[in-house]
Amino acid sequence: MKGALRKQFWAFVGKEFIHILRDPYTLLILILMPIVEILLFGFALNMDVTNIRTAVVSLGESRYTQKLQDKLRSHPDFILYNGTLSVYEAEQLLQANQLDMYLVIPEGFEKEVYTRQPTEIQVVVDASDPNAGEIRVSYVSAIFASVMRDELGTTQAPYTIDVNSRMLYNPMMRSSYNFVPGIMGLVFIVLCTIMTSVSIAREKERGSMELLLASPASATVMVLAKTVPYFVVSLVNIASILLLSYFTLGVPIRGSLILLVFVTMLYVFVALAIGLAISSIVESQKEAVILSGFGMMMPTILLSGMLFPIANMPLVLQWISTIVPAKYYIDAARKVMIQGVGLEVIWPQVLALTVIVVVMMSIAIAKVKPRLR
Repeated sequence: MKGALRKQFWAFVGKEFIHILRDPYTLLILILMPIVEILLFGFALNMDVTNIRTAVVSLGESRYTQKLQDKLRSHPDFILYNGTLSVYEAEQLLQANQLDMYLVIPEGFEKEVYTRQPTEIQVVVDASDPNAGEIRVSYVSAIFASVMRDELGTTQAPYTIDVNSRMLYNPMMRSSYNFVPGIMGLVFIVLCTIMTSVSIAREKERGSMELLLASPASATVMVLAKTVPYFVVSLVNIASILLLSYFTLGVPIRGSLILLVFVTMLYVFVALAIGLAISSIVESQKEAVILSGFGMMMPTILLSGMLFPIANMPLVLQWISTIVPAKYYIDAARKVMIQGVGLEVIWPQVLALTVIVVVMMSIAIAKVKPRLR
């Protein structure tokens, strides 16, 4: 009796192994997903702030300005702007996303330091990401204090010198300003990709793809027709999420609402196109959901700039991030909502999303076309 039970047990074990081996997508996820996750989290989880694009604006002659510039230029975390700027020009560069921060050395600074009169320098920083803004200010404050100690020959910076920081775009330092556009990018890409990823796969599973063989419709017409209903449903999601972001979470929309809605609709269309491309490649709805869910969620969380600065990642991951659609949408949404910029600033992101739409729709149409012949 025990021998019979043992045989039954191992027979069922063998059967389950056969099922696993017959499902390559599940096997691939079971084996490769832990490896991919540990590598991505290991390299992408970096809270350090690097590549800080900085300018120094001096309103008067001062040897401390040159010393500060030399210190910043030699520091690995700073990229110093080469050239002379006025406060207005520095402000314009910051608003155009060409600078992360700038320092203003006031007129008569050297004289006031020499006579030990109270004085200050101003640090203006992009605080649309409040954590990064605070870290940038702390970094540059430490460097400035180091310069003053070296010049004055003291162990600590004079108490009469104050670093006055101005947090641009987010003076209240609310974390929602940074996270809400990222959450929007994650929700739209995962939800919309899953919605359309099962559409063509459902036809294959039910055998109704054969009916389409007799249809006079072209592959382009069929793919676009499958997109429209999901796009209309997504418009409701766009409206509800934007309303909640503004009225409930308190995230401002400083730029054009029309531009924000347009970029969001384009991004949703990108997600729907990716779902159709996945659906045209796989053979079952289960495979479609697995690929669209896992395939969109992990890259969006780790490689879009949603949580971790892309500039801090290894060069290979920075290259990979260029094919992550959420990277372009989150960047554009933050700039329109928090910084209030227009299309003249975010057009590269809009162009990138448009290219992804064309590529994904082309893949879906190309894969469906042979079935319709």
